[in-house]
Amino acid sequence: MNIERFIFLPLLFLTVFSQQAAADPVIGAPENCPVTRSADSRFVPPSPRPAGVPGRFWLGTDALWTSLDEDGIWKGIASAQGTRNKLWWWRKGWKSDDDLGAQSPELVVTGRRIDGEAPPAKVSPVTNGKLSTGWAMLVMLELPTSGCWEIVGNYRGESVSMIVWLPAHSSR
Repeated sequence: MNIERFIFLPLLFLTVFSQQAAADPVIGAPENCPVTRSADSRFVPPSPRPAGVPGRFWLGTDALWTSLDEDGIWKGIASAQGTRNKLWWWRKGWKSDDDLGAQSPELVVTGRRIDGEAPPAKVSPVTNGKLSTGWAMLVMLELPTSGCWEIVGNYRGESVSMIVWLPAHSSR
């Protein structure tokens, strides 16, 4: 083997990798969007609790909590109507709808853009999800446009709010 091959292949790899990274940059939240970050929350859910996910943190109280990405960026799947993702919610002592006599969870989730005009977020009906540590409430939340969004969950008067940034072309 010749020396040119040893030099050329690593240089080719670095060139392709740097061009790909430049074409799909990670866009952080602008200064005028005060996203909720892990430093804003010291909440630790009561046991039994779902395992934490690397890159996410807990936000809320024993009465209602959720988890968010540490960078405050809304990540999801692009659709014709916006960018959607599941949002799990817990509360101490929560039981499934089977245990509640087929009642649906009383959770109400809303989303509104706070840095400009946009239709409100689309929120699926709330359902229950079974995890290894018990039950949780689950919604599909779809943000229709990029921008700075406030998301609020409310259960029987207990609220948890957060601010997230949805960059343009944020499907991941």
